[in-house]
Amino acid sequence: MDRLTRPAAGALLLLPGLLTLYLGFEEGGYFAGSSALVALLLAVLLVLRITLAERPLAGLSGLSVAVIAALSLYAAWTLLSAVWSEAPGRALVEFERALMYTLAVVLFGSIPHSAARMAWMIRGVAVAIVAICAAALITRVLPDWWAISPTLSNDRLSFPLGYWNALGIVAAAGAILNLHLTSYGREPAVVRVLAAAALPIVACALLLTFSRGALAAGVVGFLVYVLLGHPRALLGALPATVPPVAVAAKAAYDADLLQASDYTTRAAIDQGQDLALVIGLAVAGAATLRTLTLWLDRRLEGVRRPSWLSPTAGRAAAAGAVAAVLVALVVAGAPGYVSRQYDRFVDRQSLDDSRNLRGRLTDPANNGRLAHWQVAVDAYQSQKLHGTGAGTYQLRWARDRPYAFAVVDGHSLYVEVLGELGLVGLALLAVALALLLFGQVRRVLRHRRHRALYAAVVALTVAWLLHAGVDWDWEMPAITLPVLCLGAMAIGARRGKRPLAVALPQTARAAIGLGLLALAVTPALTVRSQQQIDASLNAIRSGDCVKSVDASLNSIDALSMRPEPWELLGYCDMRLGRGELAVRAMQHAVSRDPSSWEVHYGLALAQAANGKHPRPELRPTLRLNPREPIARQAAVRFTPKSRRAWRERALRAPLPLPQDESR
Repeated sequence: MDRLTRPAAGALLLLPGLLTLYLGFEEGGYFAGSSALVALLLAVLLVLRITLAERPLAGLSGLSVAVIAALSLYAAWTLLSAVWSEAPGRALVEFERALMYTLAVVLFGSIPHSAARMAWMIRGVAVAIVAICAAALITRVLPDWWAISPTLSNDRLSFPLGYWNALGIVAAAGAILNLHLTSYGREPAVVRVLAAAALPIVACALLLTFSRGALAAGVVGFLVYVLLGHPRALLGALPATVPPVAVAAKAAYDADLLQASDYTTRAAIDQGQDLALVIGLAVAGAATLRTLTLWLDRRLEGVRRPSWLSPTAGRAAAAGAVAAVLVALVVAGAPGYVSRQYDRFVDRQSLDDSRNLRGRLTDPANNGRLAHWQVAVDAYQSQKLHGTGAGTYQLRWARDRPYAFAVVDGHSLYVEVLGELGLVGLALLAVALALLLFGQVRRVLRHRRHRALYAAVVALTVAWLLHAGVDWDWEMPAITLPVLCLGAMAIGARRGKRPLAVALPQTARAAIGLGLLALAVTPALTVRSQQQIDASLNAIRSGDCVKSVDASLNSIDALSMRPEPWELLGYCDMRLGRGELAVRAMQHAVSRDPSSWEVHYGLALAQAANGKHPRPELRPTLRLNPREPIARQAAVRFTPKSRRAWRERALRAPLPLPQDESR
């Protein structure tokens, strides 16, 4: 590493944790403004690294280059899908998310790899996740200390990410990383103790999300870590952490008043304070017990592996143990049990609401997942090669959904990509993720000295890959970004083995830097555009349409391809009595997102407010979303032929405003 860039590289190691923390409190980074801002930051950092470091690509291995190539092609295919989907604004948002992930892999893959750097990155991410989980727990057990606004499912813990399953997989990732940190004998003693103390916090946060998928992914990740890493200090870590975690989790499970939509009653607050005390004692107990078992770590580190316990013998013993467990499961009737649970998963769409929230943990109902996936599969069947276009799943669901529940994402990265980007998109993404996992596993097998360190990254990646198959983790950079950052570092070139450790000529650095700056333009414009959209939304909700119009025009100046500012502009022009301007603004919105029912509905209202018959635009509105109550009510509301009645009813009609990202 160049001397001048060594401090900068050290600071970069903490960046994944800092970004995880930032995105965690920005609703997971789900919305366009947050992901565009992070993409812009990563692009700027890459420009600085390329232009200032003498050997800026020294950390890239051949496998890293292959992963970057696949991700880059996936991002380009995502942007290109705007051509056949006729929804450039949606494709742009999805492209910038893919660009953010690609830039992260390039940046952290370019840093020359070492076990020490890997360890610092893991510590930073683990600390960030613990902070997120601690904040989530405080809002639930001590709501008079930290009050938050009600959410969609207020009975399940979701703050600060805004979605309980996303918080669940973040907490599961925190459990895996902190288990590693407390079980890895090469970590400083203080790190092992603090990681043990953190486990009751992340475990309780995970439990209170009642996320079945996150719990299952966390268990699989734990097993992967133990089987691949089998750190010696695990023998001292488990006795110190399992009892406190079990006590805290049992107390959280029994806190029934905290599992209700209104958890701010006096009785619930008292119960929350009791739970906070139990968690605090569990944290102190885990730290104390882990301190007492540190001597065991030292004893085990000094014990040499017996000569008869070769790696081959160890793998054979592990294979034999797995075979014995499988035979025992077959004898115990596991295949029949699995078959019955599968049948219940397929046959039962909804969870049993008659039971308390804790009952969902053992309920195998698919909770609507099959319907979500079927819509994506139908989209794939209509356009197998290239899909219906990035970001269009929401449109297909609105049109084809079997029930009125609104859904934005397909609750499966792989199925949704198949529907939106076809076989080409899925193949590119699958190659990138498969190579990333392959490189991590290969490093575990080849790097025995730090085997547990890399096994933690493998376990985290496996947990994420599994959970992404049943939820929309790709749209939640708070969990996906750290997984990719750690993965990129894990598969990079080690010191002394740098195929790209060459000094780049100044002209080459300048050319690469200019290319990266060009890529940063669209995220910068999106950040500016989204800031103005949020300002316009706040103004229209407060009744200040003049201010809303100004903000919408500023957003259009920054990025005119998005339909949202045109839509807001049309609604405000309609309220200000500018009928022709409202119609023209809504026509621009329709041209930018012709398959969206909202813009057709907005155009129908604008036409009614301008004295024109709205029903021609209500027909495509109903066709694009036949189950939408607002659209169905409008079809009835505008039956009178009086133009004056049309205008009055248009001004009183409910408005499906775009999502406000500043809330």
